[in-house]
Amino acid sequence: MGAVNMQTTWLLLLVISFSAGKTYGFSDLENFIRVIGSLNPNETVVNYLNGSVFWKQPKSILQKLFNYEGYNINRKIRQSDGTFLSLSREFVVYRQPNTSEILQVWMNPISNNANEVFNVANDPVNAHIGSATPAMPVPPSLPKFLVYNTDIVLEYPNPLQPDNYANYSAGPIYDSVELFGFFSNSTLVNASKTDSVPMTGTWMRKSQYLPWMVLGTTPGSLFYTTLAWKCSDGLQCVADDIMQIIKQNFPKYQYAPSTEEVPNETSWTAFKKIIDQRRLAGLPDIIIPQVNASSDVRDMTYDVDQRVLDILYKWPITVRVNGTAWSEITGQQGIALFDVGGYVGVDLEPLFDYSGYRLQLDGALILYNRTTHAVMQNFHNPITGRVNKVKPLEVAIDLIFRRDSFFTVDIPSSEIVGLIGAQSTDTDNGWAVNMLNILFPWQPGTGNLSSTFYGTWSSFASWPEFMVMGDTPGNIVQKLTVTNGM
Repeated sequence: MGAVNMQTTWLLLLVISFSAGKTYGFSDLENFIRVIGSLNPNETVVNYLNGSVFWKQPKSILQKLFNYEGYNINRKIRQSDGTFLSLSREFVVYRQPNTSEILQVWMNPISNNANEVFNVANDPVNAHIGSATPAMPVPPSLPKFLVYNTDIVLEYPNPLQPDNYANYSAGPIYDSVELFGFFSNSTLVNASKTDSVPMTGTWMRKSQYLPWMVLGTTPGSLFYTTLAWKCSDGLQCVADDIMQIIKQNFPKYQYAPSTEEVPNETSWTAFKKIIDQRRLAGLPDIIIPQVNASSDVRDMTYDVDQRVLDILYKWPITVRVNGTAWSEITGQQGIALFDVGGYVGVDLEPLFDYSGYRLQLDGALILYNRTTHAVMQNFHNPITGRVNKVKPLEVAIDLIFRRDSFFTVDIPSSEIVGLIGAQSTDTDNGWAVNMLNILFPWQPGTGNLSSTFYGTWSSFASWPEFMVMGDTPGNIVQKLTVTNGM
């Protein structure tokens, strides 16, 4: 998978734990490696991603900036103690959302200045993986799929400290949230003997502005929502224009590393290295390239597969949701606050002018104690130290999605159609950003889609009223696994 700081995809694997059961002789850790990579150290695995990047400033709606496409190429090596060493590098480009052209120069709508665009080119991106996440069955009653959820709030010293990099630094602390879901067919995981099994994933992210946007401490955040999948044919799934850049300028990204190197690279550290090199050479920090008009452009259309619409238009639809909520406060480690579960009615309809879609959600969410798993009646707030009364949270909202922010992506290697959605609300009562990555499996041999779908719904929002947070800075992060299979 890819990300601006895509090392998180793999480093997150270090913080999770699971029981030591076995299926077909595989341990849970081995099954996890089969899902995200391969048990064969000589096999190179390409995990591809395709999605969109949005920005939101206070008191404004979510706006699309880029399409985002690339890959992580990796191998997994078993260690003598039974753990695994993950070795990888990653490359991702930013595309103009109307033409799909890979951007070299970007006209920044926030600053109204031209920016030099830095692709994601991180090498190395390595991790030691010692345990695996609990695999959640989807749907719970008759599982067809398993999902490994891996999520974290990242807070650490910013490599671009304001004293020396004021134009590129949002502050002394690097702050982001990374939310991953790795889905795989439960039968293949549990009943096959292969070193690797197909994977389709979801990835959502909230972060500070990218350094090359040259926005300093300008208020606002970036939001990413992407689909990811394991390529069945390796680099053959990489887009031609990306592959051309790789062969010309980054040939080593055609191969996974074979030995461990340190430290890991991120977009922030890679940017810092380039700026430092330019300063040492007496060059400007930012060098806007001379760009010729490209012939490799096309008018982008954002459509929803009619087969997906046929499923979602069949009102009433009830989905089951379950997941976890965290705190996000800059400079403080995120805290898992409570678990969430419930049932929500879904009704999708096009807007009258066909400029997008309205998604109506009605239902209730129940909050559960993270330790006892009991329904919460009192919430012991670890941030304020207070005890708050809790009752089920009613869901009665309309989510409006613009056409370019609600569309499907075909994933033939996974035999899945993926739906990507992102929208926001901002009122006097608070703000919220909602992102959807929903997967619709093919129905074998028919050309139709299965009526059972599943995926991820994540939201970033103002503190909920029952938490009584007052003027406490920050927001709540909620990630839910969604399925219409009960």
